[in-house]
Amino acid sequence: MEQTSHNARADLEGEALQIRRGTQTGVPLHVAIVGGGKACSDLLHLLDAERLSRLKIKILGVFDKSPEAPGIRYAKGLDLFVTDRLEDLFHLQGLNLIIELTGAAALQNEIYAKRPAGVSVMDHKAARLLWDLIQIEAAKTDLEQKHQTIERKSREQTQLILDSLPYRIMVVSMDMTIETVNRTFLKEYRLRRDEAVGKHCYEVKYGLDKPCADYGKSCSVTERLDEIKEKGLISNFRDYKDEHGETHFDVVTLAPIYDDQGHLVHLLEASRDVTERVRLEREAQRSRTFFEKLIQSIVDGIVVVDTKGNVLIFNEGMEQLTGYSAAEIMRKGHLASFYDIEVAKENMKKMRSDQFGPYGKLNPTSMTIKTKEGEEIPVTLSASLITIDGKEVGSVGVFTDMREFLKIRKELEDANIQLIQSQKIASIGRMAAGVAHEINNPLSGILIYTELLKESLKERPEVLKDLQEIIDQTLRCKTIASELLEFSRKSAGKISFFSLDDLISKCLALLINKASFQNIAVTTNIDVNMPNLTGDMSQLQQVFTNLFINAADAMEGKGRLHIRATFDQGRSLFVIRVADTGPGIPQECRDKIFDIFFTTKPAGKGTGLGLSVSQNILKIHGGHIAFECPPEGGTVFTVELPLSHPGLASEGAVFIGEEPVFIE
Repeated sequence: MEQTSHNARADLEGEALQIRRGTQTGVPLHVAIVGGGKACSDLLHLLDAERLSRLKIKILGVFDKSPEAPGIRYAKGLDLFVTDRLEDLFHLQGLNLIIELTGAAALQNEIYAKRPAGVSVMDHKAARLLWDLIQIEAAKTDLEQKHQTIERKSREQTQLILDSLPYRIMVVSMDMTIETVNRTFLKEYRLRRDEAVGKHCYEVKYGLDKPCADYGKSCSVTERLDEIKEKGLISNFRDYKDEHGETHFDVVTLAPIYDDQGHLVHLLEASRDVTERVRLEREAQRSRTFFEKLIQSIVDGIVVVDTKGNVLIFNEGMEQLTGYSAAEIMRKGHLASFYDIEVAKENMKKMRSDQFGPYGKLNPTSMTIKTKEGEEIPVTLSASLITIDGKEVGSVGVFTDMREFLKIRKELEDANIQLIQSQKIASIGRMAAGVAHEINNPLSGILIYTELLKESLKERPEVLKDLQEIIDQTLRCKTIASELLEFSRKSAGKISFFSLDDLISKCLALLINKASFQNIAVTTNIDVNMPNLTGDMSQLQQVFTNLFINAADAMEGKGRLHIRATFDQGRSLFVIRVADTGPGIPQECRDKIFDIFFTTKPAGKGTGLGLSVSQNILKIHGGHIAFECPPEGGTVFTVELPLSHPGLASEGAVFIGEEPVFIE
């Protein structure tokens, strides 16, 4: 029996129970059950309508002597034919199988004796085999149903997940048929599910009747299939124009889906519209470019560092200020390259405190930075902390080069000192003019009385010689006083034409009898054929007088002073060379001799204004002054003056006093 049951189970591995073979294969079983006990009830419970249909079995009726047998009661509930007479079963329409469940030998014999022709009989032992086969079928059916339920729930769960994603999801088979899409896909394409699922993707997405490749359009699925198989996941960027001609941008990701055998059966496409993100990124890029150009175009140096002092931004202004390139600083990466680290720490403390101004800010602070060559550059630093969400992430500093500002401030200070000094000198000039004027009166008296004495003592020749000496020296004093008055006269800014020879002669006449010139041999070589010079004679007299006195001082009252003046026809320039035989100008002083108030003379003897003022006078006349110190010693000053200078008439006097006077 167990072997028979095993063979029956083996036979039931197919789709349905096959009781008979031969000519009756495929014919439905119309069954009558004999015995309405518990076995009958269990069998009827097992054989529900679905299973009966799958097994091609139909229960026609049930027989039992007891109307209260459980099988009879259950059969009545199923609205089946029930009877207590065995013969009634034999008359059932289409009957072809009787299942005997009682096991009574007499009843079995009666069935075999009375059964109609063509009706098979299954005793209670064979029925047990049928019971096992039906249970196997039931278990198989339950397993299939559970598997179908799991698959359905899995699909529903997967679809639920897909529908929750903000991306457009489409799953296509290898022939481009859409297997499923998510809610976002349907929403953006304005479709119902039945309008997408089961159709080709090129129909749904682009309204084409043939694949994209047939219309010359790119298709990620067909063109990149090998890459998808190799990498498993690929993404690409795609732009397209909508029906209004506006450009849109999508990020498309493709992933393969394999079956249990490892065959590629579907492709999942996830795409999303990133047009707004691209727009924002491009705007951000434009803003970054604008910001970078703005930073680079600012003349001041701008440096941005993180909290560790690593340089993040180093603009062109800072490159020019320090001599470092941005690449060098970014590679070296620290502000200590040009910024004293201790000063930096102190400034950071100030920014993190509210005692030196607003918190996080550093008011303009004077300091120095070091160039690549090691030069200290004075700058003004303004700085600010950079915070994000209340957290300090770095700082920015603006370095303003103060060299030009300090130079201008020094020039203004020097000009103010020069103004004060010039006013003092002008006062001295007025005093000298007054003294010269007052001296003329007693000198005139001396001359008159000396002439009277000479007339009265003409009989005494030994006295006349002395009187004549008094007259000569008095006349000399009057000449000096007259020249001093002429030099002090209000002639500043007065343009005239004059001989360069006369100008130099007047300068020498004022100086030649001074004690400092007594042991100096003065020689001149002046071209007599030169044209007249146009300019302010008083100012130019000041220039050359200063050069002659400087030469005498340099030679300490002993040596040779040579003055040569020529006219360069080719350049229309007067060239005047003043050479002395002094020791020359020390090397360390040569860059400073034209600086205002710079002097090598002892305190109280020189003001340091002479050469500076002389240079300014010559600039006003369109001229130039230079010097050289020959190896053999001495100093040669060369003055060049144009024949005429168009802007000379509009230029003002060098001093703002009433009378220009000589300055040592």
